[in-house]
Amino acid sequence: MKTVLIAALAILLAGCATKNYGRQGELTDYEKNTMTCREVALEQAKVMGFLDHVQKESEFDGRSVLSFLGDFGIGNLMEKDNAIKSANTRLKQLQGVAAKKGCIQDAAPDTAAATQPEPTN
Repeated sequence: MKTVLIAALAILLAGCATKNYGRQGELTDYEKNTMTCREVALEQAKVMGFLDHVQKESEFDGRSVLSFLGDFGIGNLMEKDNAIKSANTRLKQLQGVAAKKGCIQDAAPDTAAATQPEPTN
């Protein structure tokens, strides 16, 4: 009975240990039509900050150990991949808006060099 209780507690803690990074939303048509070059550059910087945050949060810690016990770390990997995918989608959209509006690329952050790779399955 004691073993079952310990196993149930470990599974419960592991479920709560999955990291949550959030998502970057896709640009709306309104944003695409009304953003200035400065706003596009600021949004690109925000997305780059989000990617940095995801990278730092995905480093190994106590939650990584607990999540590994529950699902072998698959939940954390899937969460990170989805967060990076949403950020890369937003960056591509912002780059498209910048190109359409003729924004000077030197004024925008260097998103091509810092873009995280797309997750592979």
